[in-house]
Amino acid sequence: MMHKINDRFYIFGGVKGLVRDGDELRKELLEKRPDIVFITIAPEQVEGMKEFLEDPFEMNLSDYEILYGINLSRYGEVMTPSPVYIEATRYCKENDIEMIGLDMDEGDYQIIYSKYVKTTDLLRHSMRKKKVSKYKFDAETPEEFVESWNNVVDLKSFKKVNAERKKYIIERIDSLQKEYSDRNIFCIVDYDYYKDVLNHFENRY
Repeated sequence: MMHKINDRFYIFGGVKGLVRDGDELRKELLEKRPDIVFITIAPEQVEGMKEFLEDPFEMNLSDYEILYGINLSRYGEVMTPSPVYIEATRYCKENDIEMIGLDMDEGDYQIIYSKYVKTTDLLRHSMRKKKVSKYKFDAETPEEFVESWNNVVDLKSFKKVNAERKKYIIERIDSLQKEYSDRNIFCIVDYDYYKDVLNHFENRY
């Protein structure tokens, strides 16, 4: 889903893994023709996506990622890496423009993760897989499913980590948007953070 903040700044929210949203993103990018792209993945993932596009490789998925994909497939075709990431990377490569990762790098993430997530949390999280595999998600849309999934799967400690990531992402968009105010910016946000990012910028303009 697309939202115009101003003539030089667009925000697109996409469900991670859904082919439909990758197709929609491709269409919007070709229509808006931005000259810089922000995306809610880590800097290391930006480089990883470039490598994947050059030479696709099989990705190892966690049990939770597999369960997420199985449930998400009720709403349409699913693939990994996320089609939204693939289409963003492809557009930037084809048009020789920069794609900037908005999420924490691995070092900062590990600091936050260690602060909130303890060994007992990891054990509880692992033991909940069977319960989650039997949970009946009754969401009518993929967006509602993502919200329901996060509520069901994430323990309080993981929610705290994601809250820190969300804060970091919003502050980084703020900073980069000012730095590149003379450019046509296209900001791609995982739906997990989309509502909060959109509310932040709608309240500013």
